[in-house]
This record gives sequence, structure tokens and C-alpha cells, in this order.
Amino acid sequence: MALDKDKLEKGLIDALKKGEETQSVSGGEEGEVEPKYTEGDVAGFIADAIADYASDAEVMLAGPIIIPPTAPSSAVGAKVKNDMADLGKSALESAISAGFAAGDAPLAMMTTGIITYLATFTMFSGGGHTAIGGTIPIPPMLSMASMDVQNNEGSLEDWCSAVASAIHNSFSMSMFAGAVVASDGGAGASLPSPLQ
Repeated sequence: MALDKDKLEKGLIDALKKGEETQSVSGGEEGEVEPKYTEGDVAGFIADAIADYASDAEVMLAGPIIIPPTAPSSAVGAKVKNDMADLGKSALESAISAGFAAGDAPLAMMTTGIITYLATFTMFSGGGHTAIGGTIPIPPMLSMASMDVQNNEGSLEDWCSAVASAIHNSFSMSMFAGAVVASDGGAGASLPSPLQ
């Protein structure tokens, strides 16, 4: 798998449509409705959509990864998958929820939450190869994306598409580097490589 903007967009649409659901007010007048979910619930749905998208993130291992004393490892060029997609999800959810509470239309708090979330991507593995290191996050341009849609009176789907594109661009430009232990006994460093 790899990062899929369309998967993220669909997840955001589903999350926000859930947020629009209403229910009858218990003990209220006939026809009186209230939101079915709280803003905190919707923040959780959005965080779930982003984490589900992020769980498909991969990086390609770039050497030098060698089998001692000097043979190149088969891990060079291998793709490994993000093992940490759920680790920072609660912090991301908190940032989104705080943004809702603050009426944060430019999504500054969500941007900060995504930067923090990307920084939790510290381990990637697959095919017997493991890379442990750090991800250098690139901030998503959420405010520009969301404001453009709002200024043009776009639909919920337009907003989700613009925000998904901004998040996808941010993830795709973020870089991972770290130490690698390969299945063939190789070890070394993976040079900075973009999330895919």
C-alpha cells in the first residue's frame, strides 16, 4: 500500500457527514432535533480518518546499509510500512477538538496536531527489515486550502478534497531517516526518504 489521497478524502467526508447527523431531542417538542455526535466525537472521526490514511505510509530504504564487512544489503531500495499510525492519534484528536472549541476556522490547531502526529512516525518495518528513526514533518497548508473553499462557498465535499490534498502533500513531502536492521544481517542508516 501507499498513501492514498482519495482514501483520506473519503474518510474526511464520512467523518463530517457523521457530524451532521441529528437525533430527536429526548423530551423535546415534536420535530426538535439535536446533533447526534459532539464536536469531540467528530474530532475523533477525523483523527481516525487521518490515522487510517497514515497506516498505509511507506518509505523506501536508501543506504548505506551493508552486511559486514562490506557487502550491500538487500534492504537497500526495500519499502517498509509505518508501524506508528496509532501512536499519536489521541494527540491529533485533542488538537482537532481544541480547534473546534476555539472556532479555529484557519485550522491552525489541526495543523499543529498533524505536525506533532507526523513526528510520531518513528518506526517502519516490512519484509524482515526494521527502520527506527524520525520523521521530519512538513506543515500542511490547511488554512489556505480551507479558506479558499469557504471564500468560494464550496460544499463539504470541496472542503474535504482541499484539506485532503493539503494533508497528502504534507505527508508526501515529510522525510524519514533512521537506523536499519535488515533481514539479511545488514545494518546501517537509511538516508532521508519521503513518505509514500
